[in-house]
Amino acid sequence: MLSGLAVFFAVSTAVIAAHKLGHYLTGRLLVGIPAADIRLVVASLPQYVALRDGDRWASPTDFERYLTAYHRYDPELAHAAPFLAAGELAQTAGVVSIAGVGMVSGVDVVAQSAVLASVMLVGYHLIADLALNFHMGHPTGDFSALWYHSPMTAAVVGLLVAIPHAVLYAVLI
Repeated sequence: MLSGLAVFFAVSTAVIAAHKLGHYLTGRLLVGIPAADIRLVVASLPQYVALRDGDRWASPTDFERYLTAYHRYDPELAHAAPFLAAGELAQTAGVVSIAGVGMVSGVDVVAQSAVLASVMLVGYHLIADLALNFHMGHPTGDFSALWYHSPMTAAVVGLLVAIPHAVLYAVLI
């Protein structure tokens, strides 16, 4: 029992890392945000990628400041959709990879942990995003910001996340 929980928490950490690194690497490599102006904030709930706005760090919950900081590197918002979608898509790719390795190696607990952790994380992101969006009146997370930017892209990304999770869940759980 205890070893199963340890595996679950270790795999959950990898799933969360894949999500955050997706945003971070897309910001650095595609958007062109210098390392000094982007950082991962993991000691917070929800966790997020912060952008430097002058001498302070902007959080996605402070939508106007965050958007202002982002605009410095992508004024036409040409890379906004990939930046917003990168976390969920990287997380999904990570889960498919971890679950595949777990299934092929016969360690079902790894595969199951990846799927459960990811489903829980996606659910948390959706619920927290919707609640904060409703409370604050503006996008505060990946899905609401993606919807604000492009509803069609948000729907496609939602499907690209939901379908692999549903298939893996059906096979493993």
